[in-house]
Amino acid sequence: MITLILGTRRSQLARWQTEHVAGLLQVAWPGLVCQVEPFTTRGDQTLDKALPEIGGKGLFTAELEAALRNGSIDLAVHSLKDLPVEDAPGLTIGAIVGRADVRDVLVARNGWTLETLPPGAVVGTSSVRRQAQLQAYRPDLTFRTIRGNVETRIRKVLSGEYDATVLAAAGLQRLGLEEAISQWLPLEVMLPAPGQGALAVQCRADDTQTLNLLAAIDNRAVRAAVTAERAFLQALGGGCAAPVAAWARQDDTGLLLMDALLASQPGTSAPGSSPAVARVRGRDADPYALARRLAEEVRRRLDAAAASRGRSPLQGKRVVITRAAEQAGEFSQRLRSLGAVPVELPTIQIVAVDDLAPFREALERLAHYDWILFTSANGVQVFWEQATVLGREALLRPEGARVRVAAVGPATAQALVERGIPVDFVPARHTGEALAATLEPVQGRRILLPRAAQGRPEVAKILRARGARVDDLPIYQTVPAPIDEAGIQALAQGVDVITFTSGSTARHFVAALRQESGLDLAALCRQAVIACIGPVTAQVVGELGLPVHVVAEEHSVDGLIQALVAYFEEEGKT
Repeated sequence: MITLILGTRRSQLARWQTEHVAGLLQVAWPGLVCQVEPFTTRGDQTLDKALPEIGGKGLFTAELEAALRNGSIDLAVHSLKDLPVEDAPGLTIGAIVGRADVRDVLVARNGWTLETLPPGAVVGTSSVRRQAQLQAYRPDLTFRTIRGNVETRIRKVLSGEYDATVLAAAGLQRLGLEEAISQWLPLEVMLPAPGQGALAVQCRADDTQTLNLLAAIDNRAVRAAVTAERAFLQALGGGCAAPVAAWARQDDTGLLLMDALLASQPGTSAPGSSPAVARVRGRDADPYALARRLAEEVRRRLDAAAASRGRSPLQGKRVVITRAAEQAGEFSQRLRSLGAVPVELPTIQIVAVDDLAPFREALERLAHYDWILFTSANGVQVFWEQATVLGREALLRPEGARVRVAAVGPATAQALVERGIPVDFVPARHTGEALAATLEPVQGRRILLPRAAQGRPEVAKILRARGARVDDLPIYQTVPAPIDEAGIQALAQGVDVITFTSGSTARHFVAALRQESGLDLAALCRQAVIACIGPVTAQVVGELGLPVHVVAEEHSVDGLIQALVAYFEEEGKT
């Protein structure tokens, strides 16, 4: 009878992982005896500092590795992401035993998501990888070090010490703590650490018997993927202190497909700016060749960003803002911070519809609805004004029973949060169609849809097709705002970019300029880059006969600015 002694850290998660490996071995080798020996590592004892300050990943493995070398244990079970990329002297990874969900998740008070966290919210993380990616997506967040096991970090959030924290989904799943998850972070927003979700079994390199036993539970496909990820980290010379992320998997052809990321260290960019982030994708049969190629590419991109630091691609560009005057201020401020020259030329005004009686009746019976869906920040503004007049806003507050609220995207969600309204759902794709198609559950539910009078009917149609009872109520409309003489002169001076944040801004812009005989609309649009906040707006612009050069992937002002920066960065290379 063979007996194996498995070393483990004392946390509940580490114990679960070790028992899981023991179970796999005993299924593969009936009669095998597995004994578990718990250890306390230095990383478990030092909880008041971030990992890079006290030594990095090896803090969680040193005691276990010493026990392996002296023969007091035969195996040590680790989360692979906690292991340094270089094998410790005399030791090796004998098995990679499968992989859980690689994603990170947000645990937040009030059920907040990454899009609905209040401005300046305090996010606890000791990972520079997570901080760099979060800061690129939400530069307004505040970051503070957080330490402790999974349960401790969740408790610190729920007690109000932090507004949110980010954890590996695998840990919460293994502990049965999925109910604590506020949001599964999309891989487009948050790439995982190399090896995240995989379990590694470490043993002595010369222990032939144990290596043979481990071969029965080794997952070759997962090993190939994590080998590429760790080789990428190794090629960058990175460790726990480097903002490095990677996710590899086999594609339909059997090749390895890997997304990889390298960011500048948080705090090294210009004050008030986000870390520079380089993200790449590649395919190869050889994990090491793939890792080297992607490492070279992300280095090159970050070096190029560093070389151009101090000069924004938008420096000196005259950018026309056509949205309503009351919404242009933040857009202008963001452009100025990047060295651009905003030209505010509002072509629309937002006003309530003439007959608000049906909407006011809906507000009176607001408690009867299951959901309110907001498809724009303008809708939030008019809705709030009317709800306040009628004293119905309390039904949207977080205290006690309330109507659930969904927002089409981060800008709309932010407008709600600023008014103290929690947001329960934001779709991964920020379109009305995606909101209607992915909201759950809707069968038999009463839904209030306050929207623009010029809005498209698709959202209500999709919801009704899914069995929802929808009150589709136009509550505001966009009307033309005349372009004054100063605006005409600003256009006549020449502009570099014209932005459209809705179809109505484009329609009224074209109508106003066609009425102004002194300007050649075609010539103006040939000389300028035309940028749209999303594909729906771009479709309207195309139907008006104008070229479209830039369409934001993230349908918000931030997304539009990011798309413009990327466009002019690429133009500068050619």
